[in-house]
Amino acid sequence: MKYKSRINSSLNLDISFEFIKRIDCITPDNTKMMVDKLERLKNEKFERILIPQFEYEVEGNILIQRVEYIKGRKMGMTVEQYRNWIYKDLVERDNDWTFCDYYYDNFIVLDAENKIYAIDFQSYNYMPSKDDRRKIWDRHSDINNTLFEYITRELPFRKHVRNKYSRTFES
Repeated sequence: MKYKSRINSSLNLDISFEFIKRIDCITPDNTKMMVDKLERLKNEKFERILIPQFEYEVEGNILIQRVEYIKGRKMGMTVEQYRNWIYKDLVERDNDWTFCDYYYDNFIVLDAENKIYAIDFQSYNYMPSKDDRRKIWDRHSDINNTLFEYITRELPFRKHVRNKYSRTFES
């Protein structure tokens, strides 16, 4: 993905980002499993969830990934539209292979383009049970909600009530 420079509007620059991730798989079996997942993911198609471009190479048991950096917000789970896309595309999909880590920071949103990317490749796994996926979704949703509550607790738009039994505030 290419971005335009915002530093100097008179410069016509195309800028792209990537990051490099090194994973020590420890054993040849783990390495093979990781390579198999990445090969499967390269050919995977979801309805709305996108996968950043990536390449990888293997050096012994070291897996080196070069992944397109998506410059967006880590808030896919906070916007109902995107949360619904994640649920439909990943939890309710008919394919036995899916992403199974639904924490908010595993999804990057590009609002202006109405796109969402899954970025945690290690959470792409064989998980045929939709019931198991729903349980994981519920658990992660509870954790995400608790985290969002904590993060926004002190924001000025929140109504605060003084708890007479402690020095803390309740929302």
